[in-house]
Amino acid sequence: MTLDLLRRGMKISHLRLLAELNRHSRLTDAATALGITQPAASRLMAEVEHVADAEIYVRSGRGIELTEVGRTLAERCVRVLQELTDAAVDIEHHVSGQRGHVNIGSVTGPAVEYVLPAIRHIRLSYAEISVSVEIGPSTVLAPMLEDGRLDFSLSRVPLDADPDLFDEQPLRREPACMVARLDHPLTRHPVPIPAHALLGFDWVFPPVGAPIRTTAESALRDMELQLPSKILTTSSFLFTLATIQRSNAIGPVARSVADSFALLPDGSPGSLAILQTDLPLSVETYSFLTRKGQVQTAAARVVSREILRRFNGEQ
Repeated sequence: MTLDLLRRGMKISHLRLLAELNRHSRLTDAATALGITQPAASRLMAEVEHVADAEIYVRSGRGIELTEVGRTLAERCVRVLQELTDAAVDIEHHVSGQRGHVNIGSVTGPAVEYVLPAIRHIRLSYAEISVSVEIGPSTVLAPMLEDGRLDFSLSRVPLDADPDLFDEQPLRREPACMVARLDHPLTRHPVPIPAHALLGFDWVFPPVGAPIRTTAESALRDMELQLPSKILTTSSFLFTLATIQRSNAIGPVARSVADSFALLPDGSPGSLAILQTDLPLSVETYSFLTRKGQVQTAAARVVSREILRRFNGEQ
């Protein structure tokens, strides 16, 4: 029958003393390291021998010497205590949010302007937090948030969604602008470019109902202008950029996105030109959204805190 050390009375204090004896040859030194007296250490060793039902140590001129059984047991005690230490670190990481996976949803503008720099910081300061980011329109993100596929999102509550399903913290409006390829004819036009001059070119729009499309169409109507006659509709932002970069098509995009593509980190021109027009474009306010009554994980709290700090101008 296997010897059951725990059932026979092996305690953490026994493990700690044996672990120290693996480092020290004198019982007095091991006792000092544990902050106990030498007689107390002697009593613990007697208890260990009783529990193990074996000779654990022998006295020598240098103090005590662990027997082969004692050395084996002491080495295992070191490993057991290290496992407990690692377990405590694991718990601390989970409680403090230093470990875990977080799923974020975001519309394009805040993803580029706020989520990306926050993730860079998180990768440096919280190496054991992994993050997934879903970029898309609010109509796609809302159902994902509702059914738990996202921890939170930077987006809007769609018109056809029940607002009572979400806790909403309004953040800010999303500035937008018109963009074109670098050598587009409109880049040579005197500024500000009148809105009617834009209508002579193809436009690339997201699907009907997308906030940036609604904003652009409303701005044109407010200026008593017709909507563009040639429109390419796509839900793919990558395809939008590729079309604008390779043709005379133009389109509205979030200003933060346009800035990223219009200027490289070294200050040299990027792959898009921002058109200075008299067409006012500012998409409706987006929010920090969570499910109603949701309790965020510790890791999600860390990530959301880092993102929201950037909305307050903190780096």
